[in-house]
Amino acid sequence: MSGCSDCPFRLFCKQNRVPLVTDEELGNADFLNDVRHTAFGLRIDSADWVDFVSDLYRDFSGCIVDQNDKEILLDLEVFEVPSNREWFRDWANSPLPEGKVPRLRAESRERIRVLATILRAHFRNAAMLWGVRPANDNNPDEEIEKEE
Repeated sequence: MSGCSDCPFRLFCKQNRVPLVTDEELGNADFLNDVRHTAFGLRIDSADWVDFVSDLYRDFSGCIVDQNDKEILLDLEVFEVPSNREWFRDWANSPLPEGKVPRLRAESRERIRVLATILRAHFRNAAMLWGVRPANDNNPDEEIEKEE
């Protein structure tokens, strides 16, 4: 990322603000499915995820903000559990079967929040569409009535 006009020589830009993933977003099955699909598409080995996420966070040139636009630091210790490799294998390295609704377990909640926030910071264009579905009022089984 190139800096804004206020910070041309700094590697950090306070104007590059990324919101922390909210509880509402974590409650959205489409959002979770999209985050999982993005993670799966990265093809990171389950043994390498913690280092990958840590590196992305370290190299992020902006700041993460909460709902009050206050800068916060993410706690990467949520990934420091004995089963982290298995968790990444099961959550980030396997696609969700078609038509299945993702479950959010209590013990995974903060891991997913931190992972999704870091992925959002690094893959902003893809993340803009997480949880968004097109509004389509067209029903192919109904005939379109013509206005007279």
